[in-house]
Amino acid sequence: MLEGSLKNIHAFIYLIKNQPDLFLIENRDEDLKQASVNFGETEDDLADSILEWCEKYPDIENALSLTRQGLDSGEIQLTNRLPGTTKPIAPPPPPPKVFRETLLNAIQESFPNQSK
Repeated sequence: MLEGSLKNIHAFIYLIKNQPDLFLIENRDEDLKQASVNFGETEDDLADSILEWCEKYPDIENALSLTRQGLDSGEIQLTNRLPGTTKPIAPPPPPPKVFRETLLNAIQESFPNQSK
């Protein structure tokens, strides 16, 4: 089971990848891209930055809470699949310095810059 900060980071990335429509309302994706430049590097700082950003958007904050609960209950699984198989594998935990990069990549993949 994931703990505190790590759970918030994984839940937020899960939302970005699986519920991108939440972020497309009122250009929230652009706000997130701008805010993410100042997100912390450490696991705790990054999680705090995510929670602070979510406070501006109660529906995203609520979705994050529900996603964390889903991770706790096992309803939501963080899994990947090996190419050519249907058997899921649990992702290895990334080194602490990779959390921010993983989040930034998820933002870029889910919300490519459409206006430029």
